[in-house]
Amino acid sequence: MLKLLVHMFLCLVFTISLSASPALAAFELTGSLKVDLKAKTLDTAVSEDGKWTFVLSQGGNIHVLNWKGENVQTVKTEGSYDSIEFAPPGIRLILSGGGESDILVIALDLVLEIDTAGSPSKGPDDAPVVIAYFSDYQ
Repeated sequence: MLKLLVHMFLCLVFTISLSASPALAAFELTGSLKVDLKAKTLDTAVSEDGKWTFVLSQGGNIHVLNWKGENVQTVKTEGSYDSIEFAPPGIRLILSGGGESDILVIALDLVLEIDTAGSPSKGPDDAPVVIAYFSDYQ
């Protein structure tokens, strides 16, 4: 009986010692990306879907980077802002700070060029086409 109690006590101590020890975790960083914008970076904002990164740099430039880190567009703004963020639901950028007494709200419209060469069509070849995407449509 004493042997059984000693065995149970040792099992209990062993179980408590395992559960009380801290779990150590670490991040493994792979595939890092470095983008040289040739200007001092002041702030960044990432789109809700993670596909676009907007980088505010010194001089009031907003660099638009795609998910690959490629600078697809640079937009010049007037003013000396030092902060950029998304306004919910992610269709506007808000710039503020830098000693300015105002904020700048920029509406975002994603414009994509779609190659339709060789595709069947109806109507004039140069007719403008607008495709509206509703993310909240149910």
